[in-house]
Amino acid sequence: MKRRNIGRAVFFVLTALFAFLVMSFPGPGKDRALWGTLTANIPSNIGNTFTSDPKTSRTITWQSTISSGEVIMGGNSYTSTATSNNSYYFHRVDISGLSAGETYSYIAGSAGYYSPVYSFKTENSSGDFTILHITDPQIGSGSNADDAAIWKRVIETARNKSPEAVFVVNTGDIVENAAERRIPYYFDYAQETIAELAFVYSLGNNDSPDWYNRYFYTPDNGHGGILYSFDYGNTHFVNIDSNITLSAAQLAWLENDLKISSRKWKVAMTHQGNYGRSGRNTALTRLFDQYNVDLVLIGHNHFYARSKPIDTAGNEKRNGTVWLLPNTAGSKFNPIAGRNYLARDEQPNLPMFSEIRFTETNIHINSYTVDRNGSAILFDSYTFR
Repeated sequence: MKRRNIGRAVFFVLTALFAFLVMSFPGPGKDRALWGTLTANIPSNIGNTFTSDPKTSRTITWQSTISSGEVIMGGNSYTSTATSNNSYYFHRVDISGLSAGETYSYIAGSAGYYSPVYSFKTENSSGDFTILHITDPQIGSGSNADDAAIWKRVIETARNKSPEAVFVVNTGDIVENAAERRIPYYFDYAQETIAELAFVYSLGNNDSPDWYNRYFYTPDNGHGGILYSFDYGNTHFVNIDSNITLSAAQLAWLENDLKISSRKWKVAMTHQGNYGRSGRNTALTRLFDQYNVDLVLIGHNHFYARSKPIDTAGNEKRNGTVWLLPNTAGSKFNPIAGRNYLARDEQPNLPMFSEIRFTETNIHINSYTVDRNGSAILFDSYTFR
């Protein structure tokens, strides 16, 4: 009798364990035929970023028709916080207490409907590091699928060229004309990369504040995503929303943020740069000049530009600020600027990306075009400081 009861107990335990494993099993990912659409149950538009310390935390987000969700990682379950909009739920999981320089694997979703396994690596506590800078995939400038295929080719080529890259800066214009329906094309065609490499974002003029914060999360230490900053390695990064005129309070926050940073390098991110197509001496550039911002990563103009080291007025200056515009990661190309403050001002009529390496002694930029075969061809190389 005891043996029969023990047998039943073992059977029920094994059955429960099997059911748990099946329900927690990684999913196959979205079928390619469904890319660019929202489908029932399965997690879509999976994002990976840091909203706190990159050494010890990570934020995972996704969209689903299911109200409950979790991230499963290392045998632990992290329950999501979900907000609803138009019959969809936008999930967010903030994971803390991680170890620096470690690789973690995770799945995201809901019971029976999980993502494939994705992996990310937290920041090392010290050492040189490399990032990628892309901008303006602007899906919908041509056909949605064609633009998304170009975006896929650019970001996959960039990742293959720079496998050591630790995160990606996207300086805006995810889609054309703020069309939220195009967002799934951005994620689906590059889902593995977006789920594994942390992405940090600047709001573009073709992006909409109405939906932006549902998909793209930022550190909440400035003004709700308009201004935010974080440190990575020896570098301080700060984002500025170029779609508004900063208020006195926002400028004061930015000045204090730049003033108190003790990191070796200072990098600003914004969509429409003061020294891209049109040179503008403003309160913003005066702060960059006063507090020795080394590099400004910009977008918007859809040509390749790298400025000379310049001051607030656009005059060449020893150890001045360098402005970098890596053309576009999409299909739309614009004419060059023809400005004296630019050291490079060209239109190769190919999508591009930049690879930026930060060391203790310099900042090194390599910018590449991406041809139709997915080959990265060096277009510009520059080392400064």
